[in-house]
Amino acid sequence: MVYSEVRKKIDRLVSQCDPALFAARKVGLEKESLRVNATGGISQLDHPAALGRALTHPFITTDFSEALLEMVTPPCASADEALNYLVTIHKFVAQRLPAGEHIWNTSMPCILRGGESVRIGEYGDSHIGRMKHIYRRGLGLRYGRRMQAIAGIHFNFSMPEEAWMARKNLDSEGLGGCDYLSQWQALDATSQQAHRTQGYFHMMQNLLRVGWMVPYLFGASPAICASFLNEGEGDELDVWNSSTRYAPHGTSLRMGKIGYRYREDHPIDLSVRHTSVEEYIQDIIGHVTQDHPAYKALGTLDAQGDYQQLNTTRLQIENEFYSSVRPKQIADSGELPIHALRERGIRYLELRSVDVNLAQPAGLDIEQIAMLEMLMMFAWLEQPSPLEAAEVDACTRNVKTVAHRGREPGLELEGPTGSVGVQQWGEQVLDTLAPIAQWLDKDRADALYVNALNAQHAKFADPELTPSAAMIRGIKQTGSFFEHSQELSKQHHEHLLATPVDAEIEKILADKVIESIDKQALAEQESLGGFEEFLASYLEQIHTPDLVDV
Repeated sequence: MVYSEVRKKIDRLVSQCDPALFAARKVGLEKESLRVNATGGISQLDHPAALGRALTHPFITTDFSEALLEMVTPPCASADEALNYLVTIHKFVAQRLPAGEHIWNTSMPCILRGGESVRIGEYGDSHIGRMKHIYRRGLGLRYGRRMQAIAGIHFNFSMPEEAWMARKNLDSEGLGGCDYLSQWQALDATSQQAHRTQGYFHMMQNLLRVGWMVPYLFGASPAICASFLNEGEGDELDVWNSSTRYAPHGTSLRMGKIGYRYREDHPIDLSVRHTSVEEYIQDIIGHVTQDHPAYKALGTLDAQGDYQQLNTTRLQIENEFYSSVRPKQIADSGELPIHALRERGIRYLELRSVDVNLAQPAGLDIEQIAMLEMLMMFAWLEQPSPLEAAEVDACTRNVKTVAHRGREPGLELEGPTGSVGVQQWGEQVLDTLAPIAQWLDKDRADALYVNALNAQHAKFADPELTPSAAMIRGIKQTGSFFEHSQELSKQHHEHLLATPVDAEIEKILADKVIESIDKQALAEQESLGGFEEFLASYLEQIHTPDLVDV
């Protein structure tokens, strides 16, 4: 690939505009991590009361499992601020875990004793809390609980509003002084939403095209504990010892065959068009409204008459659609995510393909965040073009190929114009971004973005510098996947306990603990009427005429 058009836009941008144009961009992080006991087994204890209520604490909650912590930063003004917030949440959590517990600081779990050891999250007796629990019961029913013990990091990114006006003008030779905020504010709300939504959708298309770079550069799950596998699974993996399987050139098994996947015994077409935002929404709506025979046969209720899934449709709700990039809108309490997206457009992008890096106490470092920011900006600058079904499939195959074989010498991927080498393609993207890195460093005391870019160049030149290669070396030196992960996770735990927290953020987190208890109690008091009526009303949002007729 030759990104000459992107480079022209970058050159115009950096020569005519100040980096202050991007000062209002926002970065957010969501990091999942299992709580494990002293021997490395998944915790069977309740979500710690000292962390507040998982239903209502905005920064410390749980994902699928009662033991799967989800630590969430607010939208932050910089990579530095986002990482500091995430590290502080880790310290806050570490100091309040039950005795003997620590955070398992890698994506793939250990030790599992069957799916039943993965306890489904509990959220109290309010209608919304019951619904969250039932949704997770449905995930376990449909895909098994083992898969839901896998952890990852979601990288959230939003552009400054005025940047959409800048992007509109970048195809011309002059940028007109770069005073875009007043131009943006002159637009009515409908026009602003249209510009923003279309811009983010184009970014998503472009990000999917180079999405394989994320598991190559930052994949950190090339090995797994044998306890994760069912009989007959993982035959393609090498055996290190009785407890460890690994892909010699793999980067992110979490993103591969044994990671997040839909059930294969009852095939289901969950394809979604990425050619336009209208078609994307229409396809998601189709999946959350059309019954799937296998799920219908299971029924909504179990043998005891309790809810075992929210409904019998292909997807219970939009969140069940697994994708490495999602367009997101902030949903109101009790609002379906797809309804929020349709009504108010795209507010930010969520990159979901980031592994937890065992080498880092918070699962990632500042240079990684900086590089992910630059990938977002690459996607913002790249020429928009429809992502047809065949290319979506190729993008998916590229991610899986890199997940299992990314560091294999001479590996080629499916580029838009034919086969292309991993190193060649990656270097071309990084070369294109060089002026952006220098531009973003203009007002910094350090050289964060240039250093981050150089670090990624080094990984393409020498795959042994990738986190996945480091993980395999550590496993072989320590003895097994379990021993290596347990040793470093405990070291990080002790480090977190010994390090002072950011007092301002700690107070926010502590205040939210108390507030979350009150909010959950209020939600339970206000849950009037029957749950069946509440659930029917919640799901009925998708059938409003404006949604069906997009």
